Amino acid sequence: MIIECSQYTADQLYFILIQLVLPRPIAWVLSDNGNGTYNLAPFSFFNAITSNPPILMISVGWKNDETKKDTWVNISERSHFVVHIPAGAQVHEVSNSSTVLPHGASEIDRFGITVENLEGWSLPKVRGAGIAFLCEKYAIHEIGADPQALILGKINCIWIDEEAVSRPNNRIVIDPVKIDPLARLGGNHYALLGEVLTVKRPDKPEGG
Repeated sequence: MIIECSQYTADQLYFILIQLVLPRPIAWVLSDNGNGTYNLAPFSFFNAITSNPPILMISVGWKNDETKKDTWVNISERSHFVVHIPAGAQVHEVSNSSTVLPHGASEIDRFGITVENLEGWSLPKVRGAGIAFLCEKYAIHEIGADPQALILGKINCIWIDEEAVSRPNNRIVIDPVKIDPLARLGGNHYALLGEVLTVKRPDKPEGG
């Protein structure tokens, strides 16, 4: 099957793409609503893009034809945000937090999601997620006809569940099984890690 992209609407192409680019990591993004509450929303157009400086990217669209999504607004206005890698056990919380709420309403409060403070961090993290990136806005680029916000976040700190960390030869090695990351597929489908394949290269050290 060949799909000529010019023959499809943006919505049709979105639905096709999310079924083909898989599995996708989920950025579960906590941001400051500016009214004493926090927004929490999942995004699966997401990845790390540089290490010097350490920068990650999330792609954020519109809530409707006239209103930007709260994550876009909050990061644009208040800069700091936290990107979590949710665990498989949090799939229902992740799905619930994708519900469209009025601006300033908190998914954390609405769905009873537990957060916890970390010393030295201005924002809390979601309890149960094995990884959390504390980020600040590096740049926002609007791309496409809609347009979509390509949000670049500079990673200032990273919280990792200590149970998943080992330090052979003074290297930080993360056990992906203990992180148990949740992955996004198309439609209402998600995936767990499944079998982990370890393939060693002769020019890379153990754990590299």
